[in-house]
Amino acid sequence: MNSGPDASKIRSLHGLRGLMAWWVVTGHLVQAFGWHAGLLGSPELAVDVFILLSGFVIAMLVERKAEAYPAYILRRAFRLFPLYLPLLLVSAALLPVQLAVWEILPPTEGTRDRIALAHAAMAHMPFHLGIHAALLHGLVPTQYSEGIAVSVMAQAWSVSLEWQFYLVAPFLIAALYRQAWLRAWVIVIVLELAARYFMTAFLGAKILLFVAGIATCMAMSPQLRRQGLLIAGLCAAVTVLRDGVMQLVPLGIWGAVMAASLARPGSAVQAPTRLLGSRLAYHMGEISYSIYLIHFIVFFVSVYTATQFGLDGAVRAAVVSVVTIVCTYLGARVCHDLIERPGIQLGARLARGMGGPRPGLLAG
Repeated sequence: MNSGPDASKIRSLHGLRGLMAWWVVTGHLVQAFGWHAGLLGSPELAVDVFILLSGFVIAMLVERKAEAYPAYILRRAFRLFPLYLPLLLVSAALLPVQLAVWEILPPTEGTRDRIALAHAAMAHMPFHLGIHAALLHGLVPTQYSEGIAVSVMAQAWSVSLEWQFYLVAPFLIAALYRQAWLRAWVIVIVLELAARYFMTAFLGAKILLFVAGIATCMAMSPQLRRQGLLIAGLCAAVTVLRDGVMQLVPLGIWGAVMAASLARPGSAVQAPTRLLGSRLAYHMGEISYSIYLIHFIVFFVSVYTATQFGLDGAVRAAVVSVVTIVCTYLGARVCHDLIERPGIQLGARLARGMGGPRPGLLAG
């Protein structure tokens, strides 16, 4: 997918992923220090762009790759777990540091919730760690353990969401591409109705955004363009009506990037594609998963260390922000090169070893 007519499109989506990862890092710094920075203080909007992007890319992968479900899910598992599990253990070991940091920072409703969650995780560590290790913490109903999705590793709520999507994506994508509308909408509606019993880390809470991403990929095909645009527009409209006008931000970003990727080469409209496909943006996209997972660990250690050195107030906030950004980048490069990329390559080798070419999921 890095060569041929779709190369620039894929490169720009890679760059978009990197840009959104840094929005998340910046947003968490803004929230932690109580700064007023407009949209930068809403990293959840960047995660929504990730979700749209994931729906698109997984649909493209499932549509084009002649691979049976076991090989597909093995590849997806090795995309997430090799880096996630060691960083989860580091986050669990740092829970006392997390607790100290949230108690140090300016008191807000958010920091008070984080303090309560850190206490709960330390008091029930085997359960919290076990459910997080399986990436199923998004499936715990709120009535049994409210907040568990963000208790040990706060940013990993969306990783559980992504894993849930990977598990059901081939069946949903196949139904949409085959125009088996009853089957597709039953899946979506059941997940939507169940979402009221779970936190945002449950697949049903974001299923419409995933479907909008899938439908965007459908719209790339001349035979399915009308259906894809109709489904994407319907999902976008319902999302805005249900979750508010702020959803226009991730949807607008996604629409602008896709429109730019389809524009005539050399036109002004295509400028975002060229920018997001640049070498730097593409590099950030390559390490975006590592950036996303490691940044909170760096942040906690930075705040705790700066406080031990007597830094406080605006000086501490400035030092921590710089250190967090720089060390997150350096740590992400190390994690990507030593853990993430080898894990992806191992998953690819194991998947190939499961047998020769088989009918694709959409044809099976």
